[in-house]
Amino acid sequence: MTVPPADTAPLPQEGAESRPPLGPRIVSHVSDLMRLAWPVMLSRAGILLMAFADIAMLGRHEVGAAGHANLGIAVFVPVLVFCIGLASGSVPVIAQAYGRGDWGECGRAWRRSVVWATVTSTIGAYIVFRGEAILSALGQSPELAASGGRVAEMLALGLVAQVLFTVCAFYLESTRRPLPALAVMAGANIVNVGLNWLLIYGNWGMPEMGAPGAALASTIVRWGAAAAMIAIILMQARPRAAGVTGPWETFWGPGGWSAGWPMRKLGLSAGLSNGFETVGFATMSLVAGQLGALALDAYSISHNLVSTVFMVGLGLAVATGVRVGNEAGRGRPDEAAFAGWTGMAAAGVLMGMLALLVFAFRPTIAAVYTDDPVVAARVVALLAFSILVFIPDSLQVVAGQAVRALGDAWIAIGIYAIAFVALLIPLGVWLALETPLAEKGLLLAIALVCILAFFLMAWRFAVLARRRR
Repeated sequence: MTVPPADTAPLPQEGAESRPPLGPRIVSHVSDLMRLAWPVMLSRAGILLMAFADIAMLGRHEVGAAGHANLGIAVFVPVLVFCIGLASGSVPVIAQAYGRGDWGECGRAWRRSVVWATVTSTIGAYIVFRGEAILSALGQSPELAASGGRVAEMLALGLVAQVLFTVCAFYLESTRRPLPALAVMAGANIVNVGLNWLLIYGNWGMPEMGAPGAALASTIVRWGAAAAMIAIILMQARPRAAGVTGPWETFWGPGGWSAGWPMRKLGLSAGLSNGFETVGFATMSLVAGQLGALALDAYSISHNLVSTVFMVGLGLAVATGVRVGNEAGRGRPDEAAFAGWTGMAAAGVLMGMLALLVFAFRPTIAAVYTDDPVVAARVVALLAFSILVFIPDSLQVVAGQAVRALGDAWIAIGIYAIAFVALLIPLGVWLALETPLAEKGLLLAIALVCILAFFLMAWRFAVLARRRR
């Protein structure tokens, strides 16, 4: 066992598993979960708060600008999520290494993930840069494809940076230090609003760029945030003991490529699973574009809210994965299982509370996004359907992270392919284009397939937990 760096909070190493009474056990699990989860929630929410600020500020620039931005985001987000998924295999690997006290392996896994993430996200950036061709191939009009494509080009320049930021956040969170990512992301959002003010509206002599300006502002901020996170990790106490500095393993030498296979295997599972999910969601945005400009604007706003609220679920998922991995690394399978079920229960309760709040304040939320009364009225009606997505979407992502924390990679791929591609796309198209529900049908379809995905992933977690006992 290597010596931990001074700024980590090592877990006590226990031999036999001691189980407290149920009440104190629940309190202990929930309190530890929330200590890890709330900074992760806010940090991940900060990623989409950039998009929130972009959409809200574009809604006051000109009608249609928010829709153009959302088309570019619809190209960017699936690729981004896929690339982040490929790198997210580092979470269970680092969490289990941390749980067993192997601090040096935590840092080495981070370095392998940085190289892997840089290569995969560079390929992803090229794909996003071809956004106009992608939108045209997916049936958008030449005007919308060109407008969305310009946004995608600007976003592509920051894709590598966003993935590197997230890889660094994964490392710090898996070693139970989630606050630095939150601090960096908070600063990034403040800078992003200022750059939006300059580049969207053309203030202080800057060019008035509209939606592409908002995308460029986000790209600049993403590179600054990535640089700050890398610096924080490299400047931690005793970086060599933590494994973040020292000789770099090659991908093909001993301890390099072969040692990184567990991380890549789990990352491939997460990448494909998340990729299937976001392709399905992005397809819903493209279908909304076929319903007309008003429907696209209303759906773009409601989808942005759903995605922002989803960050609470994603924060709980990361924290749950870390806790399950920590307990598995310590050789405590019962506590690992309990950590997974606790995370799912917490997601259901918290997202239910948020759903009630959003329903109660629908007009206020719509007014934040747009001052156009026609668009606002359509958004208010749509938000009543958006809350149907909150609970099942968060439950399925928490369950999926818990499954991967136990080392399972392949079953999840099939579950997500069936739910979010084979079922969501035809169901969403039918409900939106063939029934009076229109854009409301898109949200209803998402809610239904998320329920299915959750039950299947929860079943898989139960099977894996039983096998480890």
